Amino acid sequence: MALYARLLGASWPQLAEPVRFAHAARSTMHARGRFRIEHGRSHLARFLARLLRLPRASEAAETRLVITPHADGELWRRTFDDRCLDTRQYQAGAGELAERFGVLEFRFRLEVAEGSLLFRQLEAAFLLGSIRLPLPAAWAPKVDAREDPAGPHRIKVDVRIALPALGPVLTYDGIIDIEDTHA
Repeated sequence: MALYARLLGASWPQLAEPVRFAHAARSTMHARGRFRIEHGRSHLARFLARLLRLPRASEAAETRLVITPHADGELWRRTFDDRCLDTRQYQAGAGELAERFGVLEFRFRLEVAEGSLLFRQLEAAFLLGSIRLPLPAAWAPKVDAREDPAGPHRIKVDVRIALPALGPVLTYDGIIDIEDTHA
């Protein structure tokens, strides 16, 4: 069973068909679209975005998404123009989605609302080898994300990443077209 179907359980059928289709593949899924990308307004937020090699600000970045399932989860490769943002997603805790970006791990509870998929962040932690150090909420990066149906095999994506004392560091949104799933 696909990762998101396992995590959502009885809520899985409530997802709109385009969102369910994107997360149902048991082999590589490809999608493409154009995204608006913004960095925070402060100099520090923009510096941090450059330091972390986050996608460059753009009104219409050529965006590609490749999701590759593995036995322990999924590898997500997001490419915004020429910048890659790679993460690994897997099940953690009691039905939680974990997403790892470098030494950071974010944990989410997935929810379905009117066919849309909502990512509710539960916590963030540093992972150093086998050591997991939860970050206090007052310091932890905060991720708000959702996926909404936008037509047959199309999904509207909204993601916002902020730091408590700094505000938004990276925001991106746009529509992706699912090109193929080799289910």
